[in-house]
Amino acid sequence: MVAFKALLLDIEGTITSISFVKDELFPYAFDNVDKYIEEHYDEPALQIVLEDLRQLAREQSQHDASVVRVREPKQNCIDDVAKNVRHWIKRDKKLTPMKALQGLIWEEAYKRGKVEGHLYPDVLPVLKKLHDENLPIYIYSSGSVHAQKLLFGYSIEGDITNILSGYFDTRIGLKGSSESYTAISQKINIAPNEILFLTDVPAEAEAAKTAGLQTFLVSRPGNANLSDENRVDFKVIESLDEILQ
Repeated sequence: MVAFKALLLDIEGTITSISFVKDELFPYAFDNVDKYIEEHYDEPALQIVLEDLRQLAREQSQHDASVVRVREPKQNCIDDVAKNVRHWIKRDKKLTPMKALQGLIWEEAYKRGKVEGHLYPDVLPVLKKLHDENLPIYIYSSGSVHAQKLLFGYSIEGDITNILSGYFDTRIGLKGSSESYTAISQKINIAPNEILFLTDVPAEAEAAKTAGLQTFLVSRPGNANLSDENRVDFKVIESLDEILQ
């Protein structure tokens, strides 16, 4: 078994399928953004996110002609925010306020039973074994912490949040930046070389490696192909079982 004191996991393409995120979650948010804002407009949690989206639109519109500044009153706000969010979803932007709104939309979908979080069959047995051995398991995803908790709280395996020790999103830093992994190491108070990070994205693996983490690449059906160089630079696994061997 690989020697490590904490496991840090990417989500999409690592422990859940890319198709679940791309073909189910993203389209649901894309199709329901204006409907959700209309129905929940006056709720404090949404108003906080809308204010962040107004500020983001002001910034983004300076260098992206497809982004519109958010107008008032209510209906203009809904139309403008929906237009911007759909634009960002199409381009797979990793923008924190947009991710926050997606999280709110997905929360409603999960609670109404319209979606369930996908997990590969090999994931839960390995996580349970590590949890039973008191080894902490952390999640690091570009999706908001809120959205992460929903996926694991309403997964096809049921609520598995009790076996996870913590969550990180882009508020700690971008996943392609080595500083983000240093910050996570400091936050969980475990040395970088004692953390094992699993991801399907070579650029993230390289950033984590630069920060001193042990890093494996994960190859799953539907993931982008890994190059020969990737396979030389990193150990590549096809199932989480392999970290126990």
